[in-house]
Amino acid sequence: MPKVTVSANSAAEPDKVWQVVTDLPRTPEWNSMHQGFTGDLPAAVTEGATYKQKVKLMGMPAEMAWKVVTADAPHHLEMAGDGPMGVKAKNRFLIEPDGAGSKITYEMEFAGPALNGPMAAMLEKQAGPAAKQALEKLTALVA
Repeated sequence: MPKVTVSANSAAEPDKVWQVVTDLPRTPEWNSMHQGFTGDLPAAVTEGATYKQKVKLMGMPAEMAWKVVTADAPHHLEMAGDGPMGVKAKNRFLIEPDGAGSKITYEMEFAGPALNGPMAAMLEKQAGPAAKQALEKLTALVA
């Protein structure tokens, strides 16, 4: 199962990071994998909220149907997604106080029959830099 974990420190306190991560219309400002939303967005990112997102990874567009599994403000956000060809995904943000700022950990996890064999390694190779870039943009945005 491909999994990517990246972390960064931010001068912003956890509440500020949380506000940006959970403000879905601001996603294009920091997440380069994001290609748009389809349908209505939830009024708030709370447990049980759902939305659909177009993403692009490994040069391939896909639509993900996300459900918020955990929304423990301002520390832990987890979303479970269903994508094409039986792909399942999880996105997690862990935001910990770090002095006057925060330590942000962004995890992406993928599963499904389409990701068996060499596809898993290729996905990790592409998702790692994409997650790192997203986290760098996020930390710059909240600074």
